[in-house]
Amino acid sequence: MEETHWEKAAKTRMGKYLTRVETGFILKSITPSNMHFVMDVGAEAGRFSLIAKDADAVTVSIDIDSYGLKRLKLKTKQANVIQADARKIPLKDEVFDAVFMIEVLDYIPEVEEALKECYRTLKPDAPLLLSFGNKSSLKSKLRNLHGKSYRHSYAAVIRALSTTGFTVKQKMGYSWLPFGRTSENRLVPLLATIEKTFALRRMPRWSPWVIVHAVKPKCSYAK
Repeated sequence: MEETHWEKAAKTRMGKYLTRVETGFILKSITPSNMHFVMDVGAEAGRFSLIAKDADAVTVSIDIDSYGLKRLKLKTKQANVIQADARKIPLKDEVFDAVFMIEVLDYIPEVEEALKECYRTLKPDAPLLLSFGNKSSLKSKLRNLHGKSYRHSYAAVIRALSTTGFTVKQKMGYSWLPFGRTSENRLVPLLATIEKTFALRRMPRWSPWVIVHAVKPKCSYAK
């Protein structure tokens, strides 16, 4: 089977930068020894599912498209894959020690529906790690000139997390680099260093991409 677009994109300079930032944030936000049962929503070919697997967690990888899931099964026979919509996950309540939803929300108009499913399937005091393109960023406005746009603003996603019942623990901005995710521009490593050095990642409200660590409170309640 041929690699998916996203697998190919992850191998570019820009793709490697994005994966490195997102993976680093995830690993700082979770305690691997507590991750026994993890769900990766919008898993595609398993770029982040494999992080949980490497931590010896049982991982359930969910995606609405079957092709990427088949690619994941080629990488590891232990993959547990389910073709399903993030807005209607066919699994029981409070079963997961963590949920990943990385680079997925731009494909889901009904953000609260997807977050409610994450909330429902997470155990109390368990983390949700999600990232999204920020519609209120300058990069998004530039994308609009080319007929492209991110779907959700920073304020809308943070509000949806609160409405759903999550507590936001940490958030970080990234992807300030003026390139698309398939770019092989040689300036990617230099500009990534500048982004970190000048603390641009501490301004998630204005960042092109945002990654969030949220938690379902111990005293959770249905929304």
